[in-house]
Amino acid sequence: MIEPIRQARLKGARAAERIQRILEVRQRIMATHECVDVFDALAWLDVRVVFKPLDGLLGAYIRGDQPGVMISTKRPLSVQRFTAAHELGHAVLAHEPSLDSPNVLRRAAYNLKTPKISGFASYLQEIEADAFAGSFLLPNWLISHHARKHGWSRGDLSNEDTVYQLALRCGASYQATVWALERNGIIDEQARGWLLNVQPKQIKHRIGHVAGAAETRNDAWVLNEGDGGADIAINVGDTVTIALAQQAGAGYLWLPKAPPPSVLTKLDTMVLVESDCIGAPSMKRNFYRAEEQGVGSLAFEHKRPWESASHEEVAFHLSITTPEQGLSRANRARLVQSRRDLNAS
Repeated sequence: MIEPIRQARLKGARAAERIQRILEVRQRIMATHECVDVFDALAWLDVRVVFKPLDGLLGAYIRGDQPGVMISTKRPLSVQRFTAAHELGHAVLAHEPSLDSPNVLRRAAYNLKTPKISGFASYLQEIEADAFAGSFLLPNWLISHHARKHGWSRGDLSNEDTVYQLALRCGASYQATVWALERNGIIDEQARGWLLNVQPKQIKHRIGHVAGAAETRNDAWVLNEGDGGADIAINVGDTVTIALAQQAGAGYLWLPKAPPPSVLTKLDTMVLVESDCIGAPSMKRNFYRAEEQGVGSLAFEHKRPWESASHEEVAFHLSITTPEQGLSRANRARLVQSRRDLNAS
């Protein structure tokens, strides 16, 4: 690797770390949020974000007294988030205006080199923005945070199902998450190559009750005790599997504390016994689909049905959104707050 390229990657990564510190991203995530909110970061830095159906582009960065970013509505959320992080990198690093094609995604997902179309300065600019996006969305501490919560080992993070669930929690694409795992020394080159040969569509097919999601951009979440109490942001059309280990042999079952909220439809319940031994633990899986925008919680208690007291409880807090259009929700919220502050003064 020639020295200017190495320095460009370091510059992008360091800028991402600096912005995370300024915005206290880590503290906010540890207080129940699950992923880095790149659209909120853009709003806090007073960069306007507009979602439009762009043809042939993932997004664009526009300089000026009021810097702006355009994001294509023709891409899934994980791609929109990476594009937004890439454009945020352009803004933070004071880059020249940029029109970013799907080459940005392919380059980030498969570690391709940036074509030197507009000269070496433009070439380094794109490398810096790519490095910023990867480090901003998938820092090592965020991967470690989720691994600790779920008890995932290094071996688990070589499994495609686990990597897909990690990607959902980090708000990143499956491919970008694989590269982040290798970049942080969690998996080796061989594991990275094997994981990249797996398509998320194949993973969604295996989860169950998500045939529709597997054929679309919708995601298939599998939540367990490690997700209890966290704020989980999902999209309309996503499916949610609540998978909880129960001691049925001792009479303990996971029972819902209330019907599902109106924004969710329950699809099915399934109990999987872990072995043929009498009294063996079992896994209870409740399947839901997000039907409309809104918020709601799914609460369960682990108890013997004939007893009033529960052995343990867990709740999952879901925020369901629809794809963004026009000015971003984060920018609109910031404008409303600014007007309130102005009126209060």
